[in-house]
Amino acid sequence: MREYIVLCNHDHYNHCGIVRTLGEAGIRSIVIAVHNDPPMATVSKYTKKKHIVSSPEDGIKLILSEYAKSKTEKSFILTGDDVSVMALDSHYDELKDYFYFYNAGEAGRIKYFMSKDILCDLAAKHGFNVAKTWKVKTGEIPEDIEYPIITKAINSYSAEWKGIVSICHNEDELKNAYKDIKSEYIILQKFIEKVDEVSFDGISINHGKNFIMIQECRQEYAIEGNYSPYWNVRNCHNDDFNKKARGMLERIGLEGIFEFEFMVDQDGQLWFLEINFRNTVLGWITTVEGMPQVMLWCNAIEKGRFSDNWYCEISTDFKAMAECFDYDVRVKKGIISKKEWKKQYKAAQAKLYRGRKDFIPFLSFMWYKLTKMERY
Repeated sequence: MREYIVLCNHDHYNHCGIVRTLGEAGIRSIVIAVHNDPPMATVSKYTKKKHIVSSPEDGIKLILSEYAKSKTEKSFILTGDDVSVMALDSHYDELKDYFYFYNAGEAGRIKYFMSKDILCDLAAKHGFNVAKTWKVKTGEIPEDIEYPIITKAINSYSAEWKGIVSICHNEDELKNAYKDIKSEYIILQKFIEKVDEVSFDGISINHGKNFIMIQECRQEYAIEGNYSPYWNVRNCHNDDFNKKARGMLERIGLEGIFEFEFMVDQDGQLWFLEINFRNTVLGWITTVEGMPQVMLWCNAIEKGRFSDNWYCEISTDFKAMAECFDYDVRVKKGIISKKEWKKQYKAAQAKLYRGRKDFIPFLSFMWYKLTKMERY
């Protein structure tokens, strides 16, 4: 009766990592995908059935009509994108008796904490460094503004959340940035020059009362306005961070997979950016390490506790690469030679596109990339 369903707003290598993780544990997934170009999770050898739908809302209707079968042996719904997380959150009451899925105990609660102003305020209250932040109506300029600032969408599921980002050094630049913004409200945040980004990935059960931090990932190089697709990975042994994170997770009441994101400034200080309430692109890395967060969470949410033997030591030289993305931003732009890149590619223990036992999604992506687009 039990099914493992992967709901995708985009058939992305992130979701493919979830399907591969389940597959390597002997579980074949049902994949429900909105966009199917380029197909990745839907063509994995570990996918036993696929559905293509027009929206995550339609995906949830399909899930309720076809897979809401047992209250005693609940099925799992897993995802790796914010739009699907929000859709699941809004249908909490309809889903909770039949499925395990990421939630915060009531409908709309995750959506509430996905607002960056609310999340930043909560992070500051629990002791994290947070850059000064203003929530404003588009066009408004706060009296106490401190330049330079960066413009951001209030949440990461809005249509223009990536295109809204601008760094403004004065009022004229801010006014000019406003001309292209369609959202009614946005976030202005004091701009901090970053030298690195760091993320902490983990899982939470019992509404945030119990959690484990699985890995800490740091960028091997920085890209302005984006994350680096090449990481140095290690275990997380930061008691101060864990204490602050515990307070936030319990306040939110989270049951799910999560990622804390921070900027690192020139003095090595961490500055809070956001929490992703889902599996991220880095989730596949935990599987290669031997601590597959998807399986650890599925087992723990059902039993109400974590396995005693979940932990394993990550090698000191562990590297992970989103190889197609990394090739585009470094080799094609002349930052690194093909020869040097190939050395790094071969040395990377975790490859996010290629995987390790499931090659059709990688070939599907490359075919799509070569025939239909210059860069995905």
